[in-house]
Order: sequence, then structure tokens, then C-alpha cells
Amino acid sequence: MARLTVAAIIPTKNRASLLAGIVERLLAQTATIDELVIVDQSDTDDGRIAVRRVLEAAPASRRPALDHVWDRAINGAAAARNVAFDRAHSDVLLCVDDDMEPAPDAIERLLQHLAAEPQLAAVTPVITNYEAPALTHRLVSQIFFRGPFHDDRQPVYWRGAGQRERLVDVGMLGAGMIAIQRSALAHIRFDPRYRGASLGEDLDLSWALRARGGKLAIATDAHVIHRKAPRPASRHEEAMLTSWGFVYAKHQPKTLANRLAFAWFVTGVATTAAVAALRARSLTPLRSVRAGLFNIRHDYSRCSFLTPPTAPTVDATGAPGSRRHNLVV
Repeated sequence: MARLTVAAIIPTKNRASLLAGIVERLLAQTATIDELVIVDQSDTDDGRIAVRRVLEAAPASRRPALDHVWDRAINGAAAARNVAFDRAHSDVLLCVDDDMEPAPDAIERLLQHLAAEPQLAAVTPVITNYEAPALTHRLVSQIFFRGPFHDDRQPVYWRGAGQRERLVDVGMLGAGMIAIQRSALAHIRFDPRYRGASLGEDLDLSWALRARGGKLAIATDAHVIHRKAPRPASRHEEAMLTSWGFVYAKHQPKTLANRLAFAWFVTGVATTAAVAALRARSLTPLRSVRAGLFNIRHDYSRCSFLTPPTAPTVDATGAPGSRRHNLVV
């Protein structure tokens, strides 16, 4: 079986120590990295210096070809990955964020699955440090998030490393660490409207790959830890409605079943927000729902992670118009 070449793609911003750490882990993998494409949006050149030190300390046989792009005008991980997609040349494009900690054999196992199943467009390792949410959260997901809004990744993450099945077919993948066949990616890119610390760009890419007939899977024999940085406490309803609403409007056919599934999804988010508002004796959760619905109905004009549209959007039939015309809320 011919060896697949690999380009590791790392978007980063102002996290030189994390960048150095993930480069060290990539060089220590049992599978050799052929290209290292870093798209650095940092304010300083500290990341480039840190990566150079790591590469100089590594054996010559383990050093990949380095392409370090330092450009503060690039806005967000999605845009950074798009830049790297156009610069890399390997068979497999491995997107990996700087806060991921893959097991030493993670890449080798991902490549084995890609080589064994040519129809596999993209595969991710299982994230082993995700804890299962409370029972009420899981019940809400099972009841309200149906059809295209069912996130089948989460149960695989909750079961962690102790799973017998080595390859689990799913409908969507996370972009934190994902190995993509270049032949399956073709001209697919992350939507250019995503900016900053965006939400939903992984759904967007996943549904675009599936639309071309690609198979997506999680490899449970490949493990990674996600060291999420602490984030300020905030309501999630607006981001949830906005991110899912955007990819639904873009990718899903507006059949009666999908329209009902979307309306039921919105009902679930609103219901849980109402319960949270009663418990907290605050209208903040409901205001968050209202903000999400406003984004959906007004082409995401107030969304913090989607740029305003510069031209009329096009629906599935090719007719121009606003995405809000395709939604039932």
C-alpha cells in the first residue's frame, strides 16, 4: 500500500508556547510529517522563533518542509486553514489546533484508516477528555435535536477510548484535529464569512464533504486530548441558533421534514432557555434566544463570527435572495 504524504496545518494566534508544544508532538509522532504549514495571525514573531527552535532541536530526518505564514490580516482559524489548503501539496491535509494533544500514534492510525478505505473523505481521532453532560442535557438533545440537527459526534466522545468499534460513521466532524483526503476536498473550503473564534465552520465543511459523496468517521483507536482555554461565561443560545441556522440554510434542502426539524430544534433551544430564565429569575437566556433568531432572520448581520454579506445569497435553486426566506422560525 502506497504511503500517504501528510501536511500538518496549524492555525494560531498569540499562543507561541502552545504552538511550540503541538509542533513538538507532531514531530514525535510514529508517522512522519512531510509538510508543516503554520498560518500565524499573532501580533509578534514569537511563534516563528519558537517553531524554529523546535525544528532545529529535532533530528534532520524528522523535520518536515516548513511553510510559516505570518499575517495579522487573516481573521480566524477558518480563514487560516483556507490559506493553508491552497499552499499544501500532500495527499492528506491534517488540520490540528495548537491546543490539541494527540497520542504519539494518532496520526499513524488516522492514515491507516484513510489508506484502507478510499471512500473515507475525512476522519478524526476520538477526544478522550470530554465528559458526558447531565442527563437533562442528553434528554433535550434526544428529544429536540433531530434530523440534520442530531450531533452524532457527542456520544462517541462521551464513550472515550474504551470502544470496540474502530471506525464510527458520523454525519459531522470537529475541525480541531481532522485528516482530510486532498482528493475528497477538491475545491471545498471553509466559508469565507467565518471570522475570529467562529462556531459552526466544522459543520459547514462536513456537510460540504458529504454533499460530494464523502464518508466521515471518528477513529476510536486514535486518541487526542483537547486542552480548551478558559472562556468568559456567556449564554450559548445565540451562538447555537446562529451557527446551526447558517449551515442549515446553506446546505440542507428545504423539505417539509427539514423545516419541521429546524422549527423543533428552535423550540428545544427556546424551551431550555425558558427553564434557565425561570431558575435564574433573569430574562438573559430569552434575550440570547431572541438575538439568535434576529441573526437568522436578518442574514446574520449582528453575528460576532460571520461577516455581513457583500452580495445577495443564493439558495439551493440558484435564485438570489436572503437566507431568512428559506427558514421557518
